[in-house]
Amino acid sequence: MHALIFATLKPFFFVKIVTVISQKTLFPASEMPPKGKGNGKKKGKGKGKGTSKEPKCRAAAEPEPTSHFYFPREIISNILSRLPVKTLLRFRCVSKQWRNLISKPDFIASHFRHSSSLQFSGSSILIGSRHHESNHHVVSLYNPPESVVQVDSPFPCFFPNMYIVGPCNGFICLFNPPWGELITLWNPAMRKYKMVELTDSLPRQGLHFLASIGMAFDFQQNDLLILRIFCVGIMYAVPNHVEMYSSKSGKWKKLKNEMIFHILEFTCNVIVKGVAYWLVCMPDKFGSRAVFVRFDVGKLVFEKLPSIGRCKKHQYLVELEGSLCMLDWDHKDDCHMDVWVMDDVDGWSKKYSVGPLVGFDLILGCLRNGDIVAKNENGVIFLCDPITSSIKEKFSFDNNKDGSYVIVDYSESLFLIGGMLPVKKQDAQDKLARKKVTRDCLKFLMGQPSEIIIP
Repeated sequence: MHALIFATLKPFFFVKIVTVISQKTLFPASEMPPKGKGNGKKKGKGKGKGTSKEPKCRAAAEPEPTSHFYFPREIISNILSRLPVKTLLRFRCVSKQWRNLISKPDFIASHFRHSSSLQFSGSSILIGSRHHESNHHVVSLYNPPESVVQVDSPFPCFFPNMYIVGPCNGFICLFNPPWGELITLWNPAMRKYKMVELTDSLPRQGLHFLASIGMAFDFQQNDLLILRIFCVGIMYAVPNHVEMYSSKSGKWKKLKNEMIFHILEFTCNVIVKGVAYWLVCMPDKFGSRAVFVRFDVGKLVFEKLPSIGRCKKHQYLVELEGSLCMLDWDHKDDCHMDVWVMDDVDGWSKKYSVGPLVGFDLILGCLRNGDIVAKNENGVIFLCDPITSSIKEKFSFDNNKDGSYVIVDYSESLFLIGGMLPVKKQDAQDKLARKKVTRDCLKFLMGQPSEIIIP
């Protein structure tokens, strides 16, 4: 009953309740340490018998003021698990009991369930783009209806390319293509990151043409996983080389893979409940066809999903209300979009069809609640409700390159892995130094005079 009551309360009301609890008491009076004799005022020489007994009678008649503010531990945990990460990091200073509670794996898992179940009003949008002058990578967070805020990214902004994978249990994976030589795990909410040391495996020249990076989460082992797949060319009928990194062990291992399929993208298409999905080309007796595969975390193997059948020109895998879905549409003036949902028992089924969608130049993503993130011909990014075809929010970037956007629906998490470091704020001198290094590298590659010295 208590959980049902507090589940209906608003987050700002939780903060008020938690503040009252922290100011009053955390545990019942029976668990509080007994007061020592020296805690009260020293007894002076009484002028009469009634004078010395009066404070004792008043103390016995009036109860402790904190006794009215006792909440059971499960209620406190339920309230705290629904608060933002930023607030919880401050509340760790309230008491030792709260600090221990907030750092427990069960509490972290419960908090992430609440965070990932939030709809549009409570979720954040992580946006990756490029600056139009320096061409540096820019990562921003957008909490509608607030303004877009640039955040400090741990990935070197002057690297030629940066791809974003995730989110997966509150983590983002940043890497540079085509082989993923630099892989960084990053928790934006906690502002911590870890550089992942790679194996000695190298792509085979003439056989592999790119490495596709995916993420998964093993909820049984509480383990964040990275998948690095050396993809063979479409003319070769051999399995891909697959490696998996475990954040728990901090090591890579080669996985056995006998399924033959060809991945054409640098990243997995979507991650739903810790499971990574790819749209791949699989050879058959008629040539090849597009199918979906997923990585089974328990068995550590790839599985082929049932096919939909005849599709339209464009397919886009998304997470919608906690399920794997696919957007299927043709890019034309009277664009209609079909929304398919995947069920492990019944396979694919069409959930609904929406349209016509007017003003779409490019679809950039889809939020968990079904809102489509798209761009019009003027470069303005907007959130559209596909059911009503109405525009809910608009936002744009003044200093970012057109066509460089990557949109992901982000959920906060308290989860951390071993060896993580705080993300340092990039000051102006550091940015200027990186800009100079980038300019010198470009001059060197173009054969122009630069300050780069070849040893």
